[in-house]
Amino acid sequence: MTRIYLMPKILIVTVIILYFYQIFDWIAILLAFLVSILVVILLQVIFILLKGKYHLYQLKKGKKVNKTEIYNFINRLLRTVNYFLRLSISVEHFERFDANKHYLITPNHQSNTDVPILLEVLKYPVTYVAKIAISKLIIIKDYMKLIGSLYLNKDDMRGQIKVMQEVEVKLKNHESVVIFPEGKRSFTSEMNDFKPGTFKVATRTKCDILPITINNAYKLKDNYPWRRTDIKVYIHKPITYETYKDMSTQEIASMVKKIVEAKVEYE
Repeated sequence: MTRIYLMPKILIVTVIILYFYQIFDWIAILLAFLVSILVVILLQVIFILLKGKYHLYQLKKGKKVNKTEIYNFINRLLRTVNYFLRLSISVEHFERFDANKHYLITPNHQSNTDVPILLEVLKYPVTYVAKIAISKLIIIKDYMKLIGSLYLNKDDMRGQIKVMQEVEVKLKNHESVVIFPEGKRSFTSEMNDFKPGTFKVATRTKCDILPITINNAYKLKDNYPWRRTDIKVYIHKPITYETYKDMSTQEIASMVKKIVEAKVEYE
């Protein structure tokens, strides 16, 4: 899958503007190019927004929406966003993520860009448990809803219980779910403790746990826009139910944290 390429569209619009006005000096060319950038970006944003609204409308009408097609579009969109954020993402052992299986996926949480990073890395439909603030973002909220994402509000305990119940249902339906066991972003290479409650859904559904380590995401805030940020994602071997079935959730949390932490690059 590739990102959304804007430059060909920008060049076409530039040529149309220049042809319409019949002015070909360097200042006119530069102005036409700048105007084209704004026009193309605006039209692309409107298209993305309307596309998301259209698919949500279809869902409300009870029509089926191709989740794989939606996820592929999101993947292309996020590749574009990550490109402009100057994120260079490399993945080690992607083959350990089997799209034909379902997992409780448990990454570390270094920054606000962890979800966009994983949306690019995991090329197949998965559900995300994200912070409630994302549900209020224009464009993003529609597409997150289309792929069945859930939102946690740290100030709403009842809401959190309901979300975890929905996670359990999705896992029982053989859907993979990404949840950040730390519960909050560290904004450093250091990790917070993994919350044992996260793993109750794993013991109840007997699903495999897939630990993932994200490196260098926290550096974006210092690097952008002047330097590229090299993101390294390491996918660990899945932890089968047989491995953790006799462990308490506290022990599972400790074990998974150690696995994720083993590949964290500290400074």
